[in-house]
Amino acid sequence: MLRRLLAPIAALLLVGAVASVADAQIYPTRPVHIVVGFPAGSTTDILARIYADKLTEYFNQRFIVENIPGHSSNDAAAAAAIADPDGYTLFVASNAQSANAAILPEQPFAFPHAFAPIAMLGRAPTVVVVNRALGVGSVRELVALAKTKPGTLRYGTSGLGTGGHVAAQLFKASAGVSMVQATYDGSHEAAADLVAGRLDVLFAPLPTIAGIAADRRIVQLATTGARRSPVAPQLPTLAEEGIAGVDVGLWFGLMAPRGIPGEVQREIANAVTRAVDSHFFKDNLTASGAEPVRATLDTFAAFLEIDMPTWASLVSRAGVSVADYERPAVRTAPTLPVNGH
Repeated sequence: MLRRLLAPIAALLLVGAVASVADAQIYPTRPVHIVVGFPAGSTTDILARIYADKLTEYFNQRFIVENIPGHSSNDAAAAAAIADPDGYTLFVASNAQSANAAILPEQPFAFPHAFAPIAMLGRAPTVVVVNRALGVGSVRELVALAKTKPGTLRYGTSGLGTGGHVAAQLFKASAGVSMVQATYDGSHEAAADLVAGRLDVLFAPLPTIAGIAADRRIVQLATTGARRSPVAPQLPTLAEEGIAGVDVGLWFGLMAPRGIPGEVQREIANAVTRAVDSHFFKDNLTASGAEPVRATLDTFAAFLEIDMPTWASLVSRAGVSVADYERPAVRTAPTLPVNGH
């Protein structure tokens, strides 16, 4: 009799114990840090903050953007790669990682294998922009001017090995012009110098340019993609303007240190997909100059396998090598805050 009376109580205690264990495993139970390899205000940072706000809302826990600029995002990648793979440190990767994997083979981490893919965040074209004082209103006029003043015009990019840098190198080779490069840690810094007249030309992602698009001191000439961007259909491609072979599209994706629990990886990926499926969120992303991309976790992983050789070919054609770097390649990884907080 006593055994029969105690059995339901024991069952309830067991259910309670299982529930307690499940509650302890709920993700996230503390703030999550999203590591970005470019300064605040850069395109990667803009997208990271848009998604961080949405993930904060979805999970009811803070997702905090952590900026670690340097070496074209490689410093941030190195730091994120050695963080605890518990889902509390994430990393916004981009085509810069694919390019630099080809340019800098000796790094303290292997991309993409040091990371677990989570979700694509968006795509964006690189835009060719000039200061209005230069007096050109088309790519053809820019090329003509550059040929009359070889080695004189100054152009900016957001770092060696980035999409803007590779696009600029391909542009110069295809157009047969010589210009002087100025590199920055972030495209927004270069954009500020373009507006101020300290640069003549800028190769930068559209989200960066979107912030200064209304400024009458600049003129947008063209994009570098294979097709016109759906978020800037008024801009011709370089191919339409007679400059072939500069098919440089930018991508941005969320990743985590390799070893992240699969259920946490899927939970974050599902949250990103839900955000992209929201018309309001999609409109906000488009307004920022980025093209929304709905890609599952597996689709993103498959994309990376294709993207690596694509960028290896691009940097080879652009003639970009480790010799172009003004600073030594990354040898040691900078540290994140204690325990990833």
